Amino acid sequence: MSTWTDMRDKALEAMKEGALDVVEETKQKFLDNFIDAGMPAIEAYAELFSATVQEQAKNETGWVKIRDMFVIPLAVKAALGVSSGILSMVQGKTGKAATA
Repeated sequence: MSTWTDMRDKALEAMKEGALDVVEETKQKFLDNFIDAGMPAIEAYAELFSATVQEQAKNETGWVKIRDMFVIPLAVKAALGVSSGILSMVQGKTGKAATA
């Protein structure tokens, strides 16, 4: 097995044995960090992906051109918008509940 597989297996085994103590504060910090650092990285990747697909559409025809020019970029943007909105809503509601 590879080193990565060994590390993964050890981490999973440690989690099963309770090494990962997930309390409310841990969940809040994870959510805050994911929104602050993770989402911008995902959005940057999605923007680059959509731009690349739209650039490739210039060499396509028919349905593939429509898909690459409009459908995929719109679906990516919509999915990111919904995900971002849900995470922000959850962050606000759970943040208020944790302080109450």
